[in-house]
Amino acid sequence: MDLDLSPSQSLVIFFGLVGGYVNGYYVNGVIGSASVGGICPIPSSRFQANDGGVTAILAAGQGTSMSSSLQQARPTTILLTGGADGMVKQWEMMSRKLPPSENGEEPTFQLEHWPRLPTQRMKRRAHLFQSYSGKAVNALAQIDPSKFLSADGSGCVRIWSPSEGKELYRLDGFTGSISSLVLAKDTLITDGMENMVCLHDFSLDIDEAESGYELEW
Repeated sequence: MDLDLSPSQSLVIFFGLVGGYVNGYYVNGVIGSASVGGICPIPSSRFQANDGGVTAILAAGQGTSMSSSLQQARPTTILLTGGADGMVKQWEMMSRKLPPSENGEEPTFQLEHWPRLPTQRMKRRAHLFQSYSGKAVNALAQIDPSKFLSADGSGCVRIWSPSEGKELYRLDGFTGSISSLVLAKDTLITDGMENMVCLHDFSLDIDEAESGYELEW
């Protein structure tokens, strides 16, 4: 589960499901239904994302405005999904205003995803990121708009280029599966070393690292 806080659209919460689907809900719709004792509303978006189940999901901020000759440009947001097959996929999500109903109710919005078909491509972005490890993607984290991280059951953290779909760097040396990634400025916190929490500090240069390292609390 992750929450899209992008300013270009209303708050959206995404759920990755074991069946490989992603469900997206507008938060105000969920709150409105709950406030009157209603059940969970129908998803504003539901699509098949990953074979074998969605095992990680990340709302990664603003995307690329999409347009055609028939409509004005619409701002999009980026959604990353990781699967049980080791594949990471990048999607662009956009809101579409539906026409008002015949009974005069206020117009509603629907979430759409892109690409919709395997033959379609994204604009200036890659759709597929394949690690070939065969292990489930357990965690995703964004460094900045030009890089994101994935961690899987092979014990590797991979740094990807979202525009090229290429693996830029890799962190090895873990003793087991990595299930957590937390980024805080120049610090990466992971598990993957038995029962220990690992702190990776990227603010040090090589000379400082070789002379020793002490944590400051």
